[in-house]
Amino acid sequence: MSTPKIYLLYVFVLLHISNCSLAQGKVRNYDYWTKQLSKPVGQSSKQLLDVLLLSDSTSVFDFFQQMEKRNKFADHYVKVRLKCLNIFFRLKYHYFQNKSELIILTEEALNEAYETGDEQFIAFVCFICGANALGYQEMELAATYLMKGQELYDRFGQSTKQSNDDWIVLGEVLFHCREYEKSIFYTRKVIETYSDTIANADYYRIRFHNTMGQNFDELGMMDSAFAYYEKSLVLANKVNDNVWKGINAGFIGGVYYKRKEYAKAKPLLEYNYRINRTKEMDHAAKSLQQLATINLAENKKDSALYKVSEALHLIKKSEEGFYLQRATFLEQVYFTTADVYRALGYTDSFYFYNQLYANLHDSIQKVTLWSSTKIARLKVDNDNNFRAIQLLQKEKQNADLKRNFIILSVLLGAIVLFLYLNSLRLKQKHRQEFALQQKTAAEAELTAAKEQMQQFTENIIEKTELIEKLSQQISHKEQNSEHHQLINEITHQTILTEEDWENFKSLFEKIYPGFFLNLKEKARDITIAEQRMAALTRLNLTARQMATMLGISVESVHKSRQRLRQRLHLPIEVNLEESVALL
Repeated sequence: MSTPKIYLLYVFVLLHISNCSLAQGKVRNYDYWTKQLSKPVGQSSKQLLDVLLLSDSTSVFDFFQQMEKRNKFADHYVKVRLKCLNIFFRLKYHYFQNKSELIILTEEALNEAYETGDEQFIAFVCFICGANALGYQEMELAATYLMKGQELYDRFGQSTKQSNDDWIVLGEVLFHCREYEKSIFYTRKVIETYSDTIANADYYRIRFHNTMGQNFDELGMMDSAFAYYEKSLVLANKVNDNVWKGINAGFIGGVYYKRKEYAKAKPLLEYNYRINRTKEMDHAAKSLQQLATINLAENKKDSALYKVSEALHLIKKSEEGFYLQRATFLEQVYFTTADVYRALGYTDSFYFYNQLYANLHDSIQKVTLWSSTKIARLKVDNDNNFRAIQLLQKEKQNADLKRNFIILSVLLGAIVLFLYLNSLRLKQKHRQEFALQQKTAAEAELTAAKEQMQQFTENIIEKTELIEKLSQQISHKEQNSEHHQLINEITHQTILTEEDWENFKSLFEKIYPGFFLNLKEKARDITIAEQRMAALTRLNLTARQMATMLGISVESVHKSRQRLRQRLHLPIEVNLEESVALL
């Protein structure tokens, strides 16, 4: 089968295309597809591929152009999926000038996948990129990407279904890159685990077993090759696929041919030629070449010449198949053609085809050697690129961590500072509230003290006035010894006792705090009597009120005030009340 057909088959296998409806989103619903494609895990690529397959090519490529404009700064998941699907449809519609465009797109898709740091996603994209490389006939790239994907999957595991799909592609590509033992390893794993029950499951099994047969055939292990060709043929008969019946018959005939069991080989090779001379013409040409060799062994030179001529005609008409397959078949045809002309004695034709064979053989050998070297080099380059991006990601992560640490430190510092300042503010608030409470309490206490002092003073004044009234009333009455005694007692009644004084002093200090302290600082040797006189003077009481309160005569009050003036060293012209008020 030709490479483009197989490529489309592989991409369909990798993406598991289902018949999802257009309700999943129309082609022009760009915002919807951007949102879907940005999800790290999901079926978005499969859904979009199904929708695009139902659209015409103009709509498909217009979709990619619009999405590229809209998603210039989109995340890596969106870019990767769009690039991979873009490559698929470019190959499907042959929408490219040369494959270097596709190689660049593939490398960009893979690098975008590396940027995600999501190894499961990277592995999947490696297989898609490998399948894409298979589509544009870059087998070395295909093998490199597929092996990288498998290496990642081997590291963290993958589902059986996913493994089967990947191993199908990997086994086939490794065979065409002549990595036969690796191809056997992965293709055998597919055969052992493949359990699909879909309608064309046996068709896939035909391919698996045929690939295994060809691997063993190339390694010279004919018994194993024969067994797998036989199994592939049984499956081809089961699904009645004539092309595969012919191909497998041709390979089985080829085993008999190499064993020189020509009688068994001829009918199988002829059957393949009849079936595939208008279908898989390169396989038909290969069978004719082997029949021509058998004719030479039977000395049927003319028949051999007819067959190699027909083989040359068929192989030149055949489509470009897998990597080196057509060239390898043509190499064998050139060799047999030269052999036929040598047997017929046509020296010029012999030399001509022998030279064609030698040139093609050398070319294939060089390509094969170069291919192995290229795969190794590509693998190293790809691994280095992968590691470089990982290193950049790690450095970016470290930078992000450092930045986040700094931000977190600043944030924590700000929080601590805020909490500290808030604590100070609360303490200040509490102090202010406490001070306010104390001030309120002091003001309340001062007000109460003033009220009590006012009441106290008023009581004294009332008592004084009462005494004066009683004195006056008694003085108008007939005076006898009893009256004289009463007047004398009233006049000399001490209203302000020591206990009264202490109560008075307590109230006075609340109203005028520090008064007595300042008084003592002004006159250190001041007496208690003089302190009382100073306090009563501060209250602006009259001499008679003071006399009544202190239980002394008015004259004694004047004398006490005079002594207080002297104690305070106040000149005669200085007002005593004003000086006391300043204390």
